Amino acid sequence: MASVLDATEKAVELDVLRGLAGAQVEGEPDLIVELIDLYAEDSPRRLDAIRGALAAGDLEALRRAAHGLKGSSASLGARRVEMLCEKLERLSGGEWRQEGEILLARLGRELARAGAAFAYERSRRLRGAGLEQLNVLDY
Repeated sequence: MASVLDATEKAVELDVLRGLAGAQVEGEPDLIVELIDLYAEDSPRRLDAIRGALAAGDLEALRRAAHGLKGSSASLGARRVEMLCEKLERLSGGEWRQEGEILLARLGRELARAGAAFAYERSRRLRGAGLEQLNVLDY
């Protein structure tokens, strides 16, 4: 068993996310919570767009969708998601669809892991510090 903090650090570089706290305006809703909420709303749509483009055999649409998810993931510290999106962007050649299917499966798993990490950070921020002692199974 790993602590929640250890498991989330593996999926998301929380220091990147927490580094955005400098943009927080006093008296306003928590910026990081809002960014997490936007990502949670947007990333499934982007994943669906990648999935649809792959199914349609539209490499350019796949690249555009992957690029968008890569950017939002990078800005929040979801480095593994970012890396998989970059690989999707670079697909080419006759075997791109088969490789794309493999990358899509990995991307789905990494998005789930990142989502769990973001949910943890969101909860921690809303409830205050001190949840680091909770234990969960590795993702």
